[in-house]
Amino acid sequence: MMTLERPELSPDFTMEDLYRLREYNSLRHYKMSLEELKDDIEKIAKVGLERIDQMRKEKHLQQNSSQ
Repeated sequence: MMTLERPELSPDFTMEDLYRLREYNSLRHYKMSLEELKDDIEKIAKVGLERIDQMRKEKHLQQNSSQ
């Protein structure tokens, strides 16, 4: 059985990277149950939201330090 490997993405995140990532996720989610899919998406969304929150905090600190 072939193992699914996460695609390597370029530093510039091109459209080709987006296509590879979508294909990878599609194949990864293909045989998941609805509950497994929901858990997987929630886990990844939580990481994304934490990153956004951190970026907002850093931006806020930069704005306050330049005043």
